[in-house]
Amino acid sequence: MSDSETAPERTALTSDVRFSVVTAGPNGLELVVTFGPRDYAVRLTPAEAGELGLALLATASVAADAAQDVPAGTRVENCFFPVLGWTAGEVAPGVPALAFRLAEGAEIAFQFDRDAARACGRDLARSGRVPLRERLRRAFRRPVRPVAPPAGPQGA
Repeated sequence: MSDSETAPERTALTSDVRFSVVTAGPNGLELVVTFGPRDYAVRLTPAEAGELGLALLATASVAADAAQDVPAGTRVENCFFPVLGWTAGEVAPGVPALAFRLAEGAEIAFQFDRDAARACGRDLARSGRVPLRERLRRAFRRPVRPVAPPAGPQGA
């Protein structure tokens, strides 16, 4: 930035906002939104927190995608999250895990038992294959060479 340029002034909404989540006893948690020196707690059930978390991730994903032309005020509750990267491994011996990096920069990890990990891997591999029906359709669309009619008794 040159001396003649100045940095844009940040408002309280962009510089002093922080979020945290704390447990709040059995079946409860608090989303704490901090504006400057003040904390505002919102008590949520686990189900409400899951719904809010999914809506936040989906909205962030849609907002971060410049190719999406979504008007301001559009409610986004869920979406297909574009996966930019992933890591597969084990979080402990015999405990498979899969972590995804999403378009808006979020990372989310899933832990599996061995059977579920194998089934997930098989299903993903199958979804990447071209179904037999499509392969057959492609094969039968190929141009067929005309076959000369067999010579009849007159031409012999």
